Amino acid sequence: MNDANLTELLYTIPPHIIVIIICLIISLASLLKKDPPRYLPLFTCYILVTLIVECSGWWWSRHGKSNFELYNFYLVLHITYAIYLLRSFLLEGKARRIFSWILLLYPITAMLNIYFIQGPHHFGTYSYIVGAVIVVICSIFYFYQRIKFPGRQNLLREPSFWIATGLLFFNTITVPYLGLLNFIGNLPQYAFKTFANINTITSIILYLLYCISSLCSLNFRKLPS
Repeated sequence: MNDANLTELLYTIPPHIIVIIICLIISLASLLKKDPPRYLPLFTCYILVTLIVECSGWWWSRHGKSNFELYNFYLVLHITYAIYLLRSFLLEGKARRIFSWILLLYPITAMLNIYFIQGPHHFGTYSYIVGAVIVVICSIFYFYQRIKFPGRQNLLREPSFWIATGLLFFNTITVPYLGLLNFIGNLPQYAFKTFANINTITSIILYLLYCISSLCSLNFRKLPS
């Protein structure tokens, strides 16, 4: 690949991938700090996997290859990890037990859908709709507990607040789009691009909120007043 082709390739990188790269860098920097949050090492691995998947999906799309199978398996991982992460933020034992059962059952049913119902080469809309609704409910329950047990720390300085906000926003907005993706693919090209742009914008917002959550984990030295 010559310099001209490389430059052209860099200019065509989707903006949400650039934000994911920034998010990964901030997460890695947060890991170097003393006593990082317990969730952060696995969260950083999740961001790295997301970056690899998004780059692969983008590359396949550029070369006219279907990336549905890739995203079907990734979304099972994404939803399962989101439930696991939000569950770790919950305080009440009963709620944690309920979401522990959901955490066990969801990936099993999602994989059954991929292999035996919708198939790996069609986007698993059923799995995504169910999973996204679960994540939304878990996010809402997190905010309910934070209202019920506010704690002493400023909520805006807590990484969990920004993660839960991002997951609530992203899954609420994308359910109508991704849930109907197999139907939307048959719409005129301009309509499909509009939905794709909405998905890109929501992804950027999600990973920007992830960036803020990682920044909250950094221990900045206070400047004298």
